[in-house]
Amino acid sequence: MKNSSFNFKIFVLFLIPLISLLYLLSSSISIRYNNLDNSTLYKISANATNIFANLLNNLQIERGLSSAYLGTLHDKNRLLEQYKQTDKSLEKFIRFVNLKSKDKKLLENAIGDKKKPIVTNIIKYISELENIRKILLNRSISFDKQLNYYNKINAKIIQAIEILTMVINKHSNDNNALYEIQLLKENAGIERAIIYNQLLSNSYNYISKIIYLQKRQQYEEEEFMLNASMNSIVLYNSLLKEKNKKTITILRESFLNKSLKIDKASSWFNISTLRINILEDISTKIVDRYISNADKQHSNELFTFYTTILLWVLSLTSLIILALILMKKIKKESENVAELKISAHTFNSHQAIAITDENGIILKINDAFSKITGYSPNEIIGKNTSILKSMKHKSEFYNNMWIELKNDGNWHGDIYNKKKNGEIYLERLSITAIKNDDDITTHYLAQFINITDIKEAQEEAQHQADHDFLTGLINRKFLMQRLNEEFVKAIRHDFLHAFLFIDLDGFKAINDTYGHDIGDKLLIEVSKRLKSVLREEDIVSRMSGDEFAIVVLNIDKAEEEAAKNVKEICKKVIKQLNKIFILDEQKINISASIGVKLFPDGKRGVPQIVANADTAMYQAKDQGKNQFVFFNKTIEFELKRLQLLEEELLFAYNNHEFKFYFQAKVDTKTSEITGAEALIRWLHPKRGLLYPDSFLKVLIDINMLHDISMLALSSACNFIKRNTKTFDGVISINISSNELFNPLFEQDIVSIVESFGVSPTKIEFEITEDELIKNFSVAIIKIKSLRELGFKFAIDDFGIGYSSISYLKQLPVNSLKIDKSFLGNLDNNSNKEVVKMLINMAKTFNMHSVVEGVEDEEQLSFIQDSGAQQYQGYHFSKAIDEDSFQSLVEKTTATLN
Repeated sequence: MKNSSFNFKIFVLFLIPLISLLYLLSSSISIRYNNLDNSTLYKISANATNIFANLLNNLQIERGLSSAYLGTLHDKNRLLEQYKQTDKSLEKFIRFVNLKSKDKKLLENAIGDKKKPIVTNIIKYISELENIRKILLNRSISFDKQLNYYNKINAKIIQAIEILTMVINKHSNDNNALYEIQLLKENAGIERAIIYNQLLSNSYNYISKIIYLQKRQQYEEEEFMLNASMNSIVLYNSLLKEKNKKTITILRESFLNKSLKIDKASSWFNISTLRINILEDISTKIVDRYISNADKQHSNELFTFYTTILLWVLSLTSLIILALILMKKIKKESENVAELKISAHTFNSHQAIAITDENGIILKINDAFSKITGYSPNEIIGKNTSILKSMKHKSEFYNNMWIELKNDGNWHGDIYNKKKNGEIYLERLSITAIKNDDDITTHYLAQFINITDIKEAQEEAQHQADHDFLTGLINRKFLMQRLNEEFVKAIRHDFLHAFLFIDLDGFKAINDTYGHDIGDKLLIEVSKRLKSVLREEDIVSRMSGDEFAIVVLNIDKAEEEAAKNVKEICKKVIKQLNKIFILDEQKINISASIGVKLFPDGKRGVPQIVANADTAMYQAKDQGKNQFVFFNKTIEFELKRLQLLEEELLFAYNNHEFKFYFQAKVDTKTSEITGAEALIRWLHPKRGLLYPDSFLKVLIDINMLHDISMLALSSACNFIKRNTKTFDGVISINISSNELFNPLFEQDIVSIVESFGVSPTKIEFEITEDELIKNFSVAIIKIKSLRELGFKFAIDDFGIGYSSISYLKQLPVNSLKIDKSFLGNLDNNSNKEVVKMLINMAKTFNMHSVVEGVEDEEQLSFIQDSGAQQYQGYHFSKAIDEDSFQSLVEKTTATLN
């Protein structure tokens, strides 16, 4: 290359980019095509989000109006009008789901299989909407049922919006904010409905639920602020006025204090509706921004795609022509190659530039260099770059810099230098070695910018993101990050740490009494006192509100000794917080409840640590407050046991381990078996036969009771079908009010009896008094409807609940089952009189009487004399499996004949 002509060098110089452009021509067009597809995906996903969000909003409005309608005797026209609005948004949703197009295919490929079960569930729930509306307009549905129905649909739609925003995530930083505001609006709607219902019914049964919903809204509002763009935050703050927030807070607190009366129900509904409408306005504006940006980006990408093709053709043609012109015009070699190389670098730049020789002597600078350093060309040229040293770096730093420069030919990084006036500043520096044709370095080109202000701004922004604005302590988000880091270190180095969850006792009362200004000052002083009792390396955080957390690091490795150390720290904390606080001449007394969790503890991670400490803190409150409690491993063991039992129950259901035993119902006069009660048993593969007392509550908790009842019904129908010649009785099945009030209950039981070809008159449903009273008016309607189909009903355990004649005479039931507790001591005349009275009550209302728990001949003789028609009990037979019951029926029939 050294001996080649300059013309040949120029030819090679232009030949390489010419060949590169031929290759880039096709790849660039392909990239633009992919960008066009991405913009199309963005556009349709934004429009889809708008459709889903619109449907969600209308369903939320419908839920609110439905709750209002159930609680009052008006607003029906408004509710019917909302049905039309919901149906319009539903039509748009269905059209989008059924849409077949190339653009829709792009969205489905991007989402994958995640959306299928969600959309399927949405459509499934929506298919029930007409039936729900019908029974709602007739006021035949309970508040809980209609609320749960809308909650389920809305939860699925919010899940779908979350998936869609994952696509938008590539184009906007507001995706998580949109998802959080949907959750916030949803929980606000549920809170509105529940409080409104509670006020109208003058009831406070959902206090814990309301508190939970309020905490969720606070958390979702914080998450929205963390994830939203600045535009969205400004929009949120401008629309959601402080006055509305304060009014909401006052009404909430009045309700929780049970001082909010029924006359404030409309005020609550209207104020909370205003807040929800504002949240919807914010959501709509964010979605509108998505759609606008998507349309613009799609148009720009379309224009760019075609423009790229044209520009590349023109550029390629121009380059070829330029190469030919240059080859013709260049006739001699340059007399100063070094000067050409130096001049090739752009000198007049906003970046500071300095050119030095191979020894670091400055030869040339630009204006930006003088502005940053304060040195004029006359003052700096001829000097070594060491004149700029700040002395903040060790000699090792500079040695490594020169080694990298010589080996790689360049170096870049952040370095502290000194100005002419002595001021130290941080610069981002890049140094490039300039070499001659023999690969020998002749010069260095240094380029840098002053990043002091940028660095300080970044550090300040990071501090604000990680710290609580009021107390200056680290916030919950940064605490969880630090906890994860310390957890990993503890596992690696076999350390033992402690997590203290601290909740101030009575803080709300202080806020209510002295005002939020005093409350804020109190939180600041609390944070100072907490820091005063800890070591420098320990972590203190304000989690939220009046909740604080302390992480005590690197305590004794022995758990017992560690616990002793932590106890002393807890005592110090409580002692400090028990001292009087003097704030604005007010004397304030508070205390604190502390939950403690030592970790690491096995493989459980940070969320479990926090949850355990939280549980212990509530134990401290339950035990009288102003104390600390270590997480009780017995509780932890019990939670694990329940979790394992839940998993076993699901497995048992899927593997047909549940069986139904039958206990005979016997005619007191003829001793004929006239029916039986189906009772569940679990044939556990390891523990043997288990009775319902050991697992029924968990079945209820995991919402499997309906499945079990339908299994019982199928078992009863199967027995009746198999034994039509020998058994002409009625099989009884126990149900709860939740099942009775379920809109699908009637459909399911009719489907089962029809599939077996069994008459509904052979099936009786037993339900306890207290279950019926939960929603008495709806229970009457449901029972009447099912009795018209032929099904029978019995009140179970009669006599130990309400046993009110006013209730009984309204209930359209066939039988009363008198509770076995009254037969336990017939020596007590009062027990005898109660049984006689209940049997006579059944006769009065033309109901059959069935006495449970008949254990011996004396009890049987008594109920026969008292006029009871049927009985159950060990005197005749305990509950036995299906085959044994069949044999018992055949044997009894043969004996009587």
